[in-house]
Amino acid sequence: MIRGVIKMLILVIFLGTIMLWMVTPTKVLKQTWIPNIRAKTSSTYFGNQGSTLLMYTFPVLFMAALGCLYLHLGKKKISGEENRLSAWKRPILVRRPLGIVSRTELVFIIMFVALFIWCLTTYLYVNLREITAKSAAKNGENVWESKLENVGLRFGLVGNIVLAYLFFPVTRASSLLPLVGLTSEGSIKYHIWLGHIVMTLFTAHGVCYIIYWAAMGEISEMVSWEKTGVANVAGEIALLSGLAMWATSFPTIRRKMFELFFYTHNLYTLFLIFYVFHVGISYSCIILPGFYLFLVDRYLRFLQSRQRVRLISSRLLPCETVELNFSKNTRLSYAPTSIVFVNIPSISKLQWHPFTITSNSSLEPDKLSIVIKKEGSWSQKLYQALSSPSGVDRLAVSIEGPYGPPSIDFLRHDTLVMVSGGSGITPFISILRELISTTTTKNTKSPRVFLISAFKNSADLTMLDLLLPISGIPSEISHLELQIEAYITREKQPNLDNKNLLRTIWFKPNASDVPLSAVLGPNSWLWLGAIISASFAIFLILMGIITRYYIYPIDLPTSKYNSGARSLIQMLLICVSIAIVASVAVLWNKKQNTMGAKQIQNSDTPTPTTSPGSWHYNADRELESVPNQSLVQASNVRFGARPDLKKMLFECEGESVGVLVSGPANMRHEELLEPPGNDSSFYCSTFGYLLISKHPSNILLVFEPRSILLVYTFPVLFIAVLGCLYLNLGKKKGSGENNRLSAWKRPILVRRPLGIVSRTELVFLVMFVALFIWCLATYLYVSLKGITKQSAAMHGEKVWETKLENVGLRFGLVGNMVLAYLFFPVTRASSLLPLVGLTSEGSIKYHIWLGHIVMTLFTAHGVCYITYWAAMGEISQMVRWEKSGVANVAGEIALLSGLAMWTTSFPTIRRKMFELFFYTHNLYTLFLIFYVFHVGISNASIILPGLYLFLVDRYLRFLQSRQRVRLISSRLLPCETVELNFSKNPRLSYAPTSIVFINIPSISKLQWHPFTITSNSNLEPEKLSIVIKKEGSWSQKLYQALSSPSGVDHLAVSIEGPYGPPSIDFLRHDTLVMVSGGSGITPFISILRELISTTTTKNTKNPRVLLISAFKNSADLTLLDLLLPISGTPSEISHLELQIEAYITREKQPNLDNKNLLRTIWFKPNASDVPLSAVLGPNSWLWLGAIISASFAIFLILMGIITRYYIYPIDLPTSKYNSGARSLIQMLLICVSIAIVASVAVLWNKKQNAIGAKQIQNTDTPTPTTSPGSWNYNVDWELESVPNQSLVQATNVHFGARPDLKKTLFECEGESVGVLVSGPANMRHEVATICGSGLADNLHFESISFS
Repeated sequence: MIRGVIKMLILVIFLGTIMLWMVTPTKVLKQTWIPNIRAKTSSTYFGNQGSTLLMYTFPVLFMAALGCLYLHLGKKKISGEENRLSAWKRPILVRRPLGIVSRTELVFIIMFVALFIWCLTTYLYVNLREITAKSAAKNGENVWESKLENVGLRFGLVGNIVLAYLFFPVTRASSLLPLVGLTSEGSIKYHIWLGHIVMTLFTAHGVCYIIYWAAMGEISEMVSWEKTGVANVAGEIALLSGLAMWATSFPTIRRKMFELFFYTHNLYTLFLIFYVFHVGISYSCIILPGFYLFLVDRYLRFLQSRQRVRLISSRLLPCETVELNFSKNTRLSYAPTSIVFVNIPSISKLQWHPFTITSNSSLEPDKLSIVIKKEGSWSQKLYQALSSPSGVDRLAVSIEGPYGPPSIDFLRHDTLVMVSGGSGITPFISILRELISTTTTKNTKSPRVFLISAFKNSADLTMLDLLLPISGIPSEISHLELQIEAYITREKQPNLDNKNLLRTIWFKPNASDVPLSAVLGPNSWLWLGAIISASFAIFLILMGIITRYYIYPIDLPTSKYNSGARSLIQMLLICVSIAIVASVAVLWNKKQNTMGAKQIQNSDTPTPTTSPGSWHYNADRELESVPNQSLVQASNVRFGARPDLKKMLFECEGESVGVLVSGPANMRHEELLEPPGNDSSFYCSTFGYLLISKHPSNILLVFEPRSILLVYTFPVLFIAVLGCLYLNLGKKKGSGENNRLSAWKRPILVRRPLGIVSRTELVFLVMFVALFIWCLATYLYVSLKGITKQSAAMHGEKVWETKLENVGLRFGLVGNMVLAYLFFPVTRASSLLPLVGLTSEGSIKYHIWLGHIVMTLFTAHGVCYITYWAAMGEISQMVRWEKSGVANVAGEIALLSGLAMWTTSFPTIRRKMFELFFYTHNLYTLFLIFYVFHVGISNASIILPGLYLFLVDRYLRFLQSRQRVRLISSRLLPCETVELNFSKNPRLSYAPTSIVFINIPSISKLQWHPFTITSNSNLEPEKLSIVIKKEGSWSQKLYQALSSPSGVDHLAVSIEGPYGPPSIDFLRHDTLVMVSGGSGITPFISILRELISTTTTKNTKNPRVLLISAFKNSADLTLLDLLLPISGTPSEISHLELQIEAYITREKQPNLDNKNLLRTIWFKPNASDVPLSAVLGPNSWLWLGAIISASFAIFLILMGIITRYYIYPIDLPTSKYNSGARSLIQMLLICVSIAIVASVAVLWNKKQNAIGAKQIQNTDTPTPTTSPGSWNYNVDWELESVPNQSLVQATNVHFGARPDLKKTLFECEGESVGVLVSGPANMRHEVATICGSGLADNLHFESISFS
């Protein structure tokens, strides 16, 4: 109960700290929070520094103190808790640059990256947007100079934030890392990466300022040290110190010149001192929490390192390996796999090296052992000293530690598989000794142990002698059911020349040497918490007194110490406070250790002379299960071979198999990439090896794709939900944002194959192409580089066959990655696309190209495997459907479905046989179902985010399409064009250029076609209009039905939509130029009606409008009649300053033969028809976010329950459902979850729409008989600006000509000219090229995609 309260309190403080960091780069902190906090906390004792300490330092130190109490109280409960939290310790990333990363680590990495990006972008955005030519001139600067200075400052500020985290991973005795299952040793990689980021930012900070000073002629600033404010010289010294550390920390230098790296890294003290001088002590409090905890830990390590530890003996193995055995206090206990840091002054006074403890604190209560392999220069010197003929009788050694996990619970597994490479066996020595201890002292049943060890040569086999302690006997191993598989990779037969004996050296005791003890005794966590809290309290008291009476004395109005002096005083206070409290604690525990320590005795034991050569003669011996088996009997040695880890792990028996690996990075990664079965789950431990559990029922709600759902699905759906909230809140602000982001919408590519591409789109294109190339190249490189004749022969294959199979698999994996993006562009009601200024209609081209890439990869994947099976004589694999793993038949069905869609999607077929394309594209359901059967639901979760959002959208469209919409009237134009007018709910609003999808069952029950809305939701609140040109077979049938002499009095129509941009701001331009070709004028009808609405209802000044329309013949001029709504009058157009330039390209003079009239048809109402309403009502974005989040939550709950109680029931050891059944169940769960939530939301909004809908009335209006032929007589009419101009007066018609777009656009006047184009591809590309050329700065291409 107490631990639960502590943990909850830590969580609350942690969340508050995260919120504080998020607010740090904003103006809220500087302008609101800090003034308010200082107003309430300001005192003469702490000054302004008090608020910084309160906000940044105190919460973290308080968490650390609480963490110490939590860990102290939980000593006896850690194992059970580790069991419960094991899912969070499982690795989820296994590749460079970060190596093996657990779920816990990934969560914190994502949080840090998000915070880093947020701080960097916010700092830059908030400050750079305020810099103008005017503001820069006030400081005598150019704009770029002012921006450069600001960017440099912001790099430094973000660097400070990253620096605040730098010391947490290297605090060895940290009470914060264990709270989330991490250790300092396992987190050192994050210190490395944080260091790279810090130094990159600080270097950029310095370079920016040096360039700025040079440009301003103020290079003397480099040698200034201000008494107040920033000290530049101090910053430069700190930067140079940091650069020296950074330069030597890169892997190439660190590995080749470790001592250089080690010594330069001690410059961190110089770096930090001058960093504080540079920024001041008050601002340094931001980084103080991590550094304070590091100082406490570093001082405790210093005190422990002052003592020499009693070295009892060493064992020298023929494989140039040394085991050192130290005396230890019996009160010192540690978990298996713990480490110590060792210093031997006779070799190097400064170097400390970490080594894994191989002894067991229960089995060997007064001894501690480590194993050192002769590899680096330090270990070579040690081995030479111990193996010299003269020998040594004493070795002075200092030790820091032990450090490691609180405990590791291995006994919960039936079988333990331990895989080691070379000296990587050392952690397993401590585990085996722990298992021997538990079986001999606690009479506990131990798991079966399977040790797989790979060595370079036979001499290394002697490392197996270390499995028993120096005082042990082989019979002790009989308590374990142990099998050892040893592989000698570089020798094909035993090397009998090696006659070296295992040699033991006993050292003489020295009175000054003491047994190793915990620096803070057995209650170390409690003492550490006391040191942190007491030292910080003393620091605050001392700082308050000195500040009040010395720095700002009562009788002086200002401080008599400058900024540097104050910083130095407070740095000294921190060090003194820590030194006083930590020294008292260590001396007290040293006294207790001395009282309890046993007398050190000198042992005179004969040196063993047994040769380990007996190992060499066990090459053909198999494991025999005998009661008193020895290590030799338990071992099987194989020469000239490598372990087939995949095969061995798959063959392991038992409900729960724990797998650990320690060795080279490639070996550890292979363990993760080849998990033992579909039900495998992983646990990350601290020292670069893993624990893998096969049993899936250890955790309450366990399901296969849990890790992929967390990594791939949840983040995208969370972004989608946040996007919905953002769009809902921004309904009224979209226009201003469009203005700010207009530069990103300008076209930068205007040619095929992608057509018009804006800057925003190009950024995402480049990112995707880079990701695609990286994934493909990395997959192929990593998989192919390890294939040799030997590895291929192990599987009975030739090299080209193995490579072919691997290439085929990698094509499939990259295809999955591309498939994950395929559904985003076709999700019409997407909350993600509008965030970057895109729409589904404008992004459809990317769906097409993604589809081409996916099908190319999947086809190559299939062809590679068919070729491979044929070459291997396994063509029967094509008709196999495995109950677990990959189902080949399902993959072939999915591929055939995809090929059918792909073949009919090419432009030639799609345009000539659209219906064939349309119908075959519905095979996507078949493709997806069998795709999931093929790869399994776990791997399919990679593509789930885009598919999930598409399914939500598709089901909402399905529900909307079930209703018939009330069709009021239609207008038939002589140019074989139809305008349809529908009744709509007044609550339904949409932006100009929005589209709807139309289905007319009497023409085709399945076909849906998109059309641009021409009406305006403000001007016509109860009507929605679209225009359809007679071109394809579907539109021809519609036109024939409406224009037939018999006519129709009712037409059943279903509609999906509207879809379109949230808002479009045209009023920001002085002039609008709209270029259309043929029926491409339809989007501009809605824009013109919107402009009419704004001028008549809001009295807003409109931009001048130039409409350039190109038509094939004069009959098409009647499309201009649609610029006014059916109820409109020509006088309404007078509110616009409008000019229309119409071009008739195929006629050189008016065609006077066309006497067709514009005809209006009114339809009878039907009781079942309803006005068109938004499927989710006026707050559609809010409802969509609720549907996504609620349905996904329901899916997780249902999946967890069904998995726990049906797929893996408690009373059965394995699943009673095969892979295909599990995939089917989870696909159904997704569909059911979406259907339940979406149906409830739609029904609720349907009820609200019914309440607010007005009664549909039949209008009997006479059919207009005015002929549009009057357009034809305006050939020579020039536009006159008259108060009540009509459409005819505003129009100038040119016959037998095409518009000179370049000349017309360049002649447009005004500071801001908005240009829109809708029509044939060539026309769109021409206009985009002109606007993107940069020759006219006032042309702004609006990225609204019309095709």
